[in-house]
Amino acid sequence: MSTQAMSYSGVSPGASPAPRALDRGAAPSTASTVVSAITTQSRAPARSHSQSAYRRAICSHGENWMARRELTVQRYEEIKRRLAEGRSVREIASALSCSRRLVREIRDGVRVTHAIAASPDPLWMSQLDWPVIIHDLGLGHPLKFIWEEKAQTLTTYSNFWKQFYRKFPQCRNASVTARTFEPGERVEVDYAGDPIEWYDIKTGEIHKAYVFVSGLGFSQLLFAWAAEDMKSRNWIASHRRMYAYYNGVPHVTVPDCLRQGVVKCHLYDPDLNENYAHMAAHFSTAIVPARVRRPKDKAIVEGLVKILGRYFRFRFRHSRFTCIAEINRALMVCVERINDQRHRRFGVSRRERFETIERAALKALPTAEYDGGEWKEAKLHPDCFLAVEGDYYSAPHIHRHKTLRIKLTDNQVEIFLNLERLAVHPRCRMKSGQRIKIKEHFPPNSDAYYESTPQRLLSQSRFIHADLHALFIELFNDDVFAHIRRAMGLVSACTKEINLVGHELASVRIAAAIAAMRRYNRIRVPYFKELLAQARKQSMNSQPERDIVRKPGNPMLRYVGGAALQAADKPSLSSTAAQENLPL
Repeated sequence: MSTQAMSYSGVSPGASPAPRALDRGAAPSTASTVVSAITTQSRAPARSHSQSAYRRAICSHGENWMARRELTVQRYEEIKRRLAEGRSVREIASALSCSRRLVREIRDGVRVTHAIAASPDPLWMSQLDWPVIIHDLGLGHPLKFIWEEKAQTLTTYSNFWKQFYRKFPQCRNASVTARTFEPGERVEVDYAGDPIEWYDIKTGEIHKAYVFVSGLGFSQLLFAWAAEDMKSRNWIASHRRMYAYYNGVPHVTVPDCLRQGVVKCHLYDPDLNENYAHMAAHFSTAIVPARVRRPKDKAIVEGLVKILGRYFRFRFRHSRFTCIAEINRALMVCVERINDQRHRRFGVSRRERFETIERAALKALPTAEYDGGEWKEAKLHPDCFLAVEGDYYSAPHIHRHKTLRIKLTDNQVEIFLNLERLAVHPRCRMKSGQRIKIKEHFPPNSDAYYESTPQRLLSQSRFIHADLHALFIELFNDDVFAHIRRAMGLVSACTKEINLVGHELASVRIAAAIAAMRRYNRIRVPYFKELLAQARKQSMNSQPERDIVRKPGNPMLRYVGGAALQAADKPSLSSTAAQENLPL
């Protein structure tokens, strides 16, 4: 074999086989040209000289060794265009100086893009049931949970999701839409996820403060305020502070679907909380809640929550708060710092963008101050009390078992039935079961019960009789709670006696009855009533005194013979004396 053949085959002494620069489907003319060039240049004995001659031959053909493996967008589109025109593979490869294999790959769809070629699936992918995986993903299960259950032993999670989205590109999430808002168009509100802890010095307890965050749509001006809870009262109060901070009202307010704002979620027609709707009507703003589990509907405030949370935790990482007021002061420091910082996209700060453009587009604040009323519903209990935030307020007893509406303001509690206001009470904030009542709200029996206090009983006994007052003092000094109902019974019996016979005669009978109870040490209400009844009966049966005349021979007399005859001989005695001389 000649030296030329040995050089072409790559088996010359001390040389390794030359890299194959031609594709399998290269044209014969190209191969013959390269072979002739290599044959001409391979007469040199050196190995490096042979390889350089090989590369120069490739370059003389029109493209270098690396360029034949690069596929630009223009070449890719040109190959597709010529294939669409019906050109043959050989013609396209010859015209564009590329391999026929490349043209066939583009024609058959193996090469899907200009950058990469479609590679075969890894072996572990054939061990998975992909229709089941697609079904589980369609049900809303996270892809990572599916990997943990079905492919954790086969490959890593990063490799799994890359191959999954390569194989099923239609399962990728939709693209993000850039939103633009007009000045004064909307404000987005939400609560920060992590509450801020503060330490109570008096009790040593650790409490939490919940941070309300808002951001305007155009300038993204930030506002934040902390409160002790997320109830409706603080939710509405935070909105009032927010509008006052912006010194205006946007046209649209976008909250989350929390219970304080939205009673029933719906994509097109959600039901708003009554207090929240009343506040929106007062400030003339439209409430448009975000969709359920769609935080991108309020992406501005979600981003501001993240920015504020990171900066607050870093700025006050060595601080310990002792009240909510300190937290709010710290929040305002962070808010002003973020609002005054230059925004990279705007080119100016949020504050400057708000002051120059958006402030004038906001609606003016209402002239009348919002009373901040919070509406609730409660049923009137048989005891004529309504339970409202841990305390009890009375209402007229004729409306027992009815559902009444309660309006809570900062200083008072108003109770309504339909459009009629039934009662107004001062608001109690002790939340310890205090009963705030009005005397006219109760029936007579309940009124009598509530008025039966030791002080009132002593006052009543003083006007009834002095002896009764002295008796009550002795009883209450012994035990107030054990004798209060006994005192109530004595007062009731005395009041009935006075109403029946008058105060003058009743005073005599009451004094005699009290003396009898003291004499026999029997202080009981039934015995006292019995004594009064006996005195009343004796006064009704009183008759003038007369002599008893016994006729002899009366068979109904006990001693007809001797006693009766002796009685006839003796002078007559009074009726009382005769009764005393009768044998027992």
